[in-house]
Amino acid sequence: MIEGTPTLRTRSAHWGYEEHRYFGHAVFAELRGRESYSGLIALSVLGRRLSAQACALLDEASVCLTLADPRIWPLKLTRVVAAYGHSMPAVAAGLLIQEEARIGPWTVPKAAEGLVSLRSQIEGGVDDEASEQRTVLAYVRAQRFVWGFGTPFRKQDERLVAFRNSVARRECDGLPYFRLFEVLARTVQSERRASPNIAIALAAVLLDQGLTPAEIGPLAVALTQHMFFAHAVEGASQAPDSLQKLPGEFVHYQGRSHRRSPRFEVSGEPWLAKKEAY
Repeated sequence: MIEGTPTLRTRSAHWGYEEHRYFGHAVFAELRGRESYSGLIALSVLGRRLSAQACALLDEASVCLTLADPRIWPLKLTRVVAAYGHSMPAVAAGLLIQEEARIGPWTVPKAAEGLVSLRSQIEGGVDDEASEQRTVLAYVRAQRFVWGFGTPFRKQDERLVAFRNSVARRECDGLPYFRLFEVLARTVQSERRASPNIAIALAAVLLDQGLTPAEIGPLAVALTQHMFFAHAVEGASQAPDSLQKLPGEFVHYQGRSHRRSPRFEVSGEPWLAKKEAY
């Protein structure tokens, strides 16, 4: 190493001659045959392994999250970029727009932040039911917008219906954050007439597994990437002209009308028209 060169440390991985390390685990001896794909994704984001139970729930969450209609704008953008014939730039475009977005997987960490804040405000902890009810009601009334609520064009989020069943079947519905989510859902429904969506339920499940909101964001994105790959690959194979160029009949100029320069009227020189018309 050249003296004075900054040293960058990593816990992620190390290349060996006969065995490789991934977050301290031997890839072939420890992970091969013992770790699922969802578990590997969790390890990549968290730097630690989750239990088999938690990974199985992640698998079901990824399936329940699958709402891949290309008219939904993050997927629509993926499809537009894919129309030029290459799938990986389209996948990258889908990734780039997700952080801090108000639609899609980044609503999960936002909902998680709300749950963490709410739980910290409850006097006596979440086991004090009366305090919990009072604090949740005050919280909802103080919020202009509660993350994880709203089901456009339908009365309930069908993904949440399915995911609730998964959580109950795996006996995770009695854990603190999921119980708090259910109380919050009833309160928001009563106060705002807004139904919860899968984002806040997933946030509660991940918080109960010991994740932080900062960890939940990238993991939620990773759990939804199959939808972006689907449209990136199909869109690139189709490469439709209709998505590469907006037809002229759909473009309408709404600014000020153009005015010709008086000098152009006298000289007739085209460059003056281009330069001075506005």
